[in-house]
Amino acid sequence: MNNRKILLLTLVHPDFLPPVYAVAQVLRDLGHTIHILTFDSFVPAELDLGSNIVLESIGPHYKVNTLQRIKLRNKFLKRAKEITSENPQLIISFCPFSFNSGLIIKNQIPLVYIALEIADFVWPDFLKSPFSFYRNLRTFQKMHKADLVATPSLQRSAWLAGRCKLDFLPYTILNTAYLSDHKNENSLEIFRELIPAEFWNKKIILYTGAVNYQQCTMELVEAFEIADDENSVLIITGIKDNEYSLQIVEKVEKSKCRDRIKLFPYVTRKQMLALQTNASIGVYLSKEYYNRIQSKMIAPNKVGEYMEKGLFLLGVNNEYLKYFEMIGIAALSASAKPADIAIGLKNALKAVENKEYKDKIKTFVTDYFCMQKQLTHIINFINNLDENSK
Repeated sequence: MNNRKILLLTLVHPDFLPPVYAVAQVLRDLGHTIHILTFDSFVPAELDLGSNIVLESIGPHYKVNTLQRIKLRNKFLKRAKEITSENPQLIISFCPFSFNSGLIIKNQIPLVYIALEIADFVWPDFLKSPFSFYRNLRTFQKMHKADLVATPSLQRSAWLAGRCKLDFLPYTILNTAYLSDHKNENSLEIFRELIPAEFWNKKIILYTGAVNYQQCTMELVEAFEIADDENSVLIITGIKDNEYSLQIVEKVEKSKCRDRIKLFPYVTRKQMLALQTNASIGVYLSKEYYNRIQSKMIAPNKVGEYMEKGLFLLGVNNEYLKYFEMIGIAALSASAKPADIAIGLKNALKAVENKEYKDKIKTFVTDYFCMQKQLTHIINFINNLDENSK
């Protein structure tokens, strides 16, 4: 009888790399036992993933010095080796660190690499983290040793094939969420514990993610003020104790719309999902830079989560999001300027008045934009392993 265990490796905790959760749940539903090995989440919270999924954390990888980080990574590698002694059917890695770890421990076990991160070799990256720079280089040099490679966008797959001089095109597995029949009965209760009562019956515009210049968080606040729709409220999570976030806090405090804006620091994943479940519009405003290749190849986790929760999408016009607009489930601004975002926001607010958009999103997610559909290449790969082992 084949061992139906699959080992998932990731440096970043799945709370902040949710496709890991989605992959685990899909494979679990197909009869596999899943073991996820990672490092601590810096916003720990219990999340019900269902049966036959073990989430094991090695320790806090954030806010530790270099020596401690090296020790933790060695501990990770040692533990991964122990798990592979149980002869799992497959190893799946999601980042350069976990891919290189997988190469060391795999022996005869097939290794799949879903490359959720991209990196280019520019001098600022080297200065920021020489170790990461070197690890990314080793990953590119050894990419061909993976038994299957995938990325979350066709652009990234093509770019990676050229960068690594591969003789194959990596598969594309879009960053989508796990489509579950089980609805969290506590989501409304959690939502109402977080949000003031005067927000409950408003159109909720929600941004959950990193707060920084590239994500246009300040422009979102300014656009909300320009649109000035009294029947809507704005919720932003991820506010940090840094200069940019403090500027946003100051902006909100002085805004004429301050009573309709709620800022949160990082929330737990359970709280974030509760916010998404009860919102109307999900925001993903990513700014493109001509000289930064990563900004031209977005593959946002948030869009998959927003779609699974039935949220209408507000974004900036780009190749990845254009299709969502074409099928009537997104409003895209012409640029990342606040005035243009405000126009997009007004269009989104108008769109959610007609509840038919929910049906469009549901059909789109069920038929295509969920991990059950996107993981077909890996499912076929596993089925071939089963056939060959008979």
